[in-house]
Amino acid sequence: MKKISDELQINNLKLRNRLVLPALTTNAANNEGEATSAVINFYKKRAGSVGLVIVEATAIRPDGRLVPDSLGLWKDSQVAGMAQLVKIIKAAGARVVVQLNHAGARCIPDQGALAGASPSGFQFRPDLNTIILKEKQIELLVNDFADAAGRAVMAGFDGVEIHGAHFYLLSQFISPFTNQRQDQFGGDEKGRAKFPLEVIKAVRKKIGEDHSILFRLNAVEGVDRGLTLDESTSFSQLLAGAGVDMLDISFAGKGAWQEINGNRYFVFASALSKSDPPGVNINHAAHINKATGLPVISVGKLWDKAVVEEALKTDHIDLVAIGRQMIADPDAAEKILCDHCEETFVCTECSNCFTTIRSGLPVDCPLW
Repeated sequence: MKKISDELQINNLKLRNRLVLPALTTNAANNEGEATSAVINFYKKRAGSVGLVIVEATAIRPDGRLVPDSLGLWKDSQVAGMAQLVKIIKAAGARVVVQLNHAGARCIPDQGALAGASPSGFQFRPDLNTIILKEKQIELLVNDFADAAGRAVMAGFDGVEIHGAHFYLLSQFISPFTNQRQDQFGGDEKGRAKFPLEVIKAVRKKIGEDHSILFRLNAVEGVDRGLTLDESTSFSQLLAGAGVDMLDISFAGKGAWQEINGNRYFVFASALSKSDPPGVNINHAAHINKATGLPVISVGKLWDKAVVEEALKTDHIDLVAIGRQMIADPDAAEKILCDHCEETFVCTECSNCFTTIRSGLPVDCPLW
């Protein structure tokens, strides 16, 4: 039976234990998308006991930012700050990848030509008009992902995670809910998968075989015509065939259409609600591992040692991500490993961390 403290080797990644700090948006970079001392200190406090750090959603283009002060890897001048961040994290004993993203129709507005990029024009913000991508623009974005991955390697990252979840751009192409195209980038499952698979191919060519590629995806989408577990499993098998090294299994919660001043847009939750039990996503991740053979990260209120151990009991969960609890208590991973969970400052699920970044402020927590 796997233990939390067990090492794990995946491609070039030798992880000291099975705990992951997932991508947590700080909104603390500067306006140029460069890592600041605030970003570096956030990770320095939290990297000391986890096996793997996934640095927060980092924009591949300035018009792909999900918050005003997102990190970026769209230009070479951003590499130096990222290299400092990598150095700090590795000095703490963790391995580190960076999550690459274009927020698509969930971008902050007025940032450039491809802000609001989407497969079919679904709107996720009342203040951002979507654009339906042309095939040439998709080709451009594939190259942007690859170029950002190349800069990640220059900065010293052990690999990259491609963000294909939470209805950001790639997720919008994967989902039958948001992708209603009838060209080569839509239609059936293979068509909807074409854009992300082209990204994987281009990234692998750019970074080579010695660096890892992770992919984050929704196992299920709690919306009408959203991804089912069978569909996400089929897509995961395509990812395995494309050379992805590990899957980070998330979800998209329930959502609803809203309207402001005649603008109709869709709002959904990517975090579990207070009523959801810890570990509700474990079975989804295990199912995908069985079908693909790829190592999987499970996520979803997994901040209690007993729940983490229960997840690892199965042969089909390899790593466990602790997100909001690591915001609330930077030492939560150490307390789990040392069996001192009773000393943890327990996340109250107040969602203040989400509220602050949505307001354009750096992430904050009442427990700090």
